[in-house]
Amino acid sequence: MNKTVGIIIKIALLGAIVALAYLIVNGINKPIEFEEQRVSRFNKTVNRLKDIRTAQLAYREVTGFYTPDFDSLINFVKKEDIRVVRAIGFVPDSLTEAEALKLGLVSRDTFYVPIIDSLFKHIRYPIDSMAFSPTGKRTKFLMDTASVMTGSGVEVKVFQCYVLNKDILAGLDKQLIINYNALKNDSCLRVGNLVEANNNAGNWE
Repeated sequence: MNKTVGIIIKIALLGAIVALAYLIVNGINKPIEFEEQRVSRFNKTVNRLKDIRTAQLAYREVTGFYTPDFDSLINFVKKEDIRVVRAIGFVPDSLTEAEALKLGLVSRDTFYVPIIDSLFKHIRYPIDSMAFSPTGKRTKFLMDTASVMTGSGVEVKVFQCYVLNKDILAGLDKQLIINYNALKNDSCLRVGNLVEANNNAGNWE
């Protein structure tokens, strides 16, 4: 009887040791795996925000202002052309292009190319998906425009586009998402700003 009890105790202890080892290894691996997933998802989201910034800059170049509406922005990318100015000729090292142009050493040729085939030839996703976060919860980016005054009293048009970290990381460990956000000043990935002119910088830059 005592021998049987001893065997049962040993088996229980072995099980406890195995369970404890699993918990320790899992406790180490979970944050590492979370960070790997976070970096991957953030990189994909940043690339999408950069595409949105490129589209907004092209939109402003053509129209004179930014748009808060994704339908207008995507339709613009799909259908509009952008002006390209090319210098023809050779600019000597001793001259600027403007000086070479004045002397007739170079000339400028202006032509138009489709925006989607020039600025966006690198993308590997349907252009209609530009409005949505590429990872985590399928969430539409929040986008708006405004005008702000600079310190020198100049009114500047600005735009902002962002998505919350919790939506980018949806499906990962909830506590680790909370822990990550608690360490950051921003709870989102954002390009542009509605309260200051920041040259359309992203908060990851």
